[in-house]
Amino acid sequence: MALARRAILLASAIVVLSGCAPSTTSTDKPTALHAVPERGQRVAVVPADTDVNRPLAPEELARKHQLETELAAERPTHRLRFRDGHVLDGWMISESPTTIRFRDGFGYSGYVVESYRWADVAAVEALPAASFEVTSRDVRFSAEFPRFHFVKSLPYTIVTDESYGGVEKTLGVLTDLREQFRHHFAPLIRREDELRDIDVVFFGSEDAFRSYALRVAPSFVNSAGFFSSGENRLVLLNQLGTSRYSQARDRLEQRSRQYRDSPDVGPQLAALRSDITAEAKSINERLIRHEGAHQLFHAHHIHSRYGLEPTWLTEGLAQYCETPEIGRYHATLAERVTRAHRAGQLLPLETLLNHRDASGFFALGEGRIELAYAESWALVYMLMQDGVRPRFFDYVKSYRDISTYRQITAVERTEPETLLETQLKTDRNTLERQWDSFITHL
Repeated sequence: MALARRAILLASAIVVLSGCAPSTTSTDKPTALHAVPERGQRVAVVPADTDVNRPLAPEELARKHQLETELAAERPTHRLRFRDGHVLDGWMISESPTTIRFRDGFGYSGYVVESYRWADVAAVEALPAASFEVTSRDVRFSAEFPRFHFVKSLPYTIVTDESYGGVEKTLGVLTDLREQFRHHFAPLIRREDELRDIDVVFFGSEDAFRSYALRVAPSFVNSAGFFSSGENRLVLLNQLGTSRYSQARDRLEQRSRQYRDSPDVGPQLAALRSDITAEAKSINERLIRHEGAHQLFHAHHIHSRYGLEPTWLTEGLAQYCETPEIGRYHATLAERVTRAHRAGQLLPLETLLNHRDASGFFALGEGRIELAYAESWALVYMLMQDGVRPRFFDYVKSYRDISTYRQITAVERTEPETLLETQLKTDRNTLERQWDSFITHL
């Protein structure tokens, strides 16, 4: 009975957390905790004043100096390596023949000072100074968010109202994604392409995120984040700061009152709160990987600079990158596709393949958005299988390598389905059969 009650409570809370409950605002867009961001490469964002050729004004020079001073103060100078394998980065405070006092920093979020025995320390290493500079682009980016913290970790420049720990986790996810991306999409990456000047705005406040999105990208005001290719900027909202996360916790507390006389309610509630928080963190990671993937496909010039790709291709590839390891089975999306297939409610393959709209899948209507995303992942997952992947990559290249007006015109006049079938060396009927067989066994 205890496990059953926990399951009931968790299901009730996750319904709110996953965005399946009715939104508290009137909108036909996905709510804040949907793990279905809108198409990233066609965001119409108001350009920031990032003209690198314009000299810095006196107040900008003062900001530049302030940012450099802050970064220098936050940079750890030493690393302690302990005999048990533990490692700490921070600052040496003092030392005696038997102990060392060390400040373990948390960036701009604070620090702690502890004493450690020399007998437990294997080595003390001096850390090299950071090799990057604060550029005029950084100064003007920071000036857009004067009350936000500024963090630089090449190739990322981050402004945030979140804790330093949250930023570190985000950077960890993005770094992981980059390393995996190079491995999985190496045949599509040109050697001369380099990642640089990637701006990230990481919001901990939902109100601040909504206000910013309303100003620069109104169609994204109810999303969980977006990517602007024009500015090479990721905009992310920490799901632990959203109203939906608060609603999930409130729903849990309300439902838990039904069992307040139960002797095991305390441990159950603690476990449930942990589950809800873990789900929000999981959505955070999927969001970061999804929008980060959009950025990588553009930064490496794998996507056409003219935005000619059909929606399923750009979104399917981004979702293919959402899992902790790129290309891993995406159980949530697979279940959605399987359920729709059994109910006879799948979007026709022709509709999916040929969808190309500036508003992405939102043009399909609210009831079909999530399914379109899920089917897009399944189609990319199918085409990334070993026997098909080389021809699928040729299809991706057919968009990437477009460079003339004549080529642009030809592609715009051709149904995306036709181009896919040409590159796969197949026809519609064969592709339909392969698709049906694949999702039947998904």
